Amino acid sequence: MEEPHRPNTLKVVLLGDLGVGKTCMRLQYVHHVFTNAYKATIGGDYLTYTVNVPNGSTKIRDINPNTTSTTTSLSETASNLVVPFNDQPELDMDSTTKVILQIWDTAGQERFNSISQAFYRGTDVVVLVYDVTNYESVISLRDWFSRFLEYCHVTRPGVIIVGNKIDRNRDRCVDAEEIRELVTRNLETASIDDYILNWTTDLLEVSCKQRELVEKVFQRVAQVGLQLQLQDGNEGEARRNIEGFDSIDLNEPLIASRCAC
Repeated sequence: MEEPHRPNTLKVVLLGDLGVGKTCMRLQYVHHVFTNAYKATIGGDYLTYTVNVPNGSTKIRDINPNTTSTTTSLSETASNLVVPFNDQPELDMDSTTKVILQIWDTAGQERFNSISQAFYRGTDVVVLVYDVTNYESVISLRDWFSRFLEYCHVTRPGVIIVGNKIDRNRDRCVDAEEIRELVTRNLETASIDDYILNWTTDLLEVSCKQRELVEKVFQRVAQVGLQLQLQDGNEGEARRNIEGFDSIDLNEPLIASRCAC
């Protein structure tokens, strides 16, 4: 008896400064809830959500409202045109591919970087989130991406950039048209420009108060991740640099804790 095909699983990591709305975005998408109550994320955790991707089509629809939540460390916490890929092979329009999104939320505070970096490994798609009312949150995306590339151990991750809080348009300090230039200039390391598949589709603006906008973000995430898997074959394993995946440098000096306990 032939075994049923195992669904594609995409690891998705949300990165960005403290307070840009990463947790709210995931909460809106998975649980259909928005809250103004702010709680900083410590470490990281993930939720899973399943979507069906029609083969040969750019449309994606949710297939079930059921969600699985897994917490992997302490946490205080318990978009928009889509176009076809030019290089995508012709597939059966009547069939679909089930995709499981494993959506990781990480701490935006610098003091938790050493913890959060452990969650970058094996990421298929990274979502870089900034606040349209906070200029510094845009500039810091370059540092977030640089650290991500260092620790993700994936040769060709997908990248989506999301500007949040467009409901506060009066306080906006940066326009979408400026983002590409701001996040790619004066870089000494790999440029985000080298990893974006399509700036028209992969730079989005949302308000976490509007579910339909948030849905478009994760629709595109699933699309990009699946496309990269199709290009590389073997469910994306060709993009993963397994060598040194869990290596530890024994010569690296230890940093003493300042904790008084």
